[in-house]
Amino acid sequence: MKILYRYKVPCIIILAILIIGVVLGFTKPSRADLTASVSPELIESAGSKYAETTYDYGFFNIIRGKDVKTGASETYIGIAGNIVPVSDVKGGLLKGLADIILWLPSLLAGTRITVSLTAVSVLAGIVGGIFLALGKISSNPILNKLSGAYIFFFRGTPLLMQLFFIYYGLPTMNPALTINDKFLAAFIAFALNSAAYCAEIIRAAIQSIDKGQFEASRALGLGYAQTMRLIIIPQSIRRLIPPVANEFIMVLKDASLVSIIALSDLTHATSSISSSSATVLVYIPAMIIYLIITAFFTFVFNKLEKRFSVYQ
Repeated sequence: MKILYRYKVPCIIILAILIIGVVLGFTKPSRADLTASVSPELIESAGSKYAETTYDYGFFNIIRGKDVKTGASETYIGIAGNIVPVSDVKGGLLKGLADIILWLPSLLAGTRITVSLTAVSVLAGIVGGIFLALGKISSNPILNKLSGAYIFFFRGTPLLMQLFFIYYGLPTMNPALTINDKFLAAFIAFALNSAAYCAEIIRAAIQSIDKGQFEASRALGLGYAQTMRLIIIPQSIRRLIPPVANEFIMVLKDASLVSIIALSDLTHATSSISSSSATVLVYIPAMIIYLIITAFFTFVFNKLEKRFSVYQ
């Protein structure tokens, strides 16, 4: 109850929005009503080239009838029992909002691909980076050289080239190496590349811990694995978070490179919409989505950094 009282105003606002949304949802026009609003002249002139796009967003819906050949279109928004025509508004705010609403499904689908690819790639990169970092600081010369060579190669060559080689180059070397799944090919390239960068981040974090910690652990009879798990890694986590956050944001933006293999991420979806609708305005909501994603994950990493500051 204390929590609800503390956040009384936000709770009231959210409740009011929910009530309004429910009311609008029950009073919005049906899809049949929207379809009937499209002028018969447009449908008849387009003939077999007529295409109709309809989306239902819960408290309102929208329809666009279009002549694919000529590009002529009519757009209507159904809300609160009314059907509002917006296709006659040239360059107006209402027309722009209608366009954004119609673009959202494709943009959100691309956003899901972008975020998923970034998350799994960085996670795999961290796991691989741990082994590479331990190999890099190992006294074993073979592990040291192999880890160093891997890091040097993947940090020294462009990610775009690595992605191009994995998807297009490997099949030319051996058909058995063909990767038909575009997401899988992108994941492999991004994970291998991220592992090299994460390895250097993890190595630097581990080596930043005072060597006296290792000596004290040995004096207590702890082995190397126990020392890492119980002493070194908990202290290095907080130091890892800021550079890992930067790596995450970099991979998030580099995910746009998957357009080279026609994977429908956010950037590819934006480019497709821009080409089909002959407008660059779609880049505005796309950039806003990127900013929202970046702000969200920056907030999450900041919270994690404060959470693990107890080890400092």
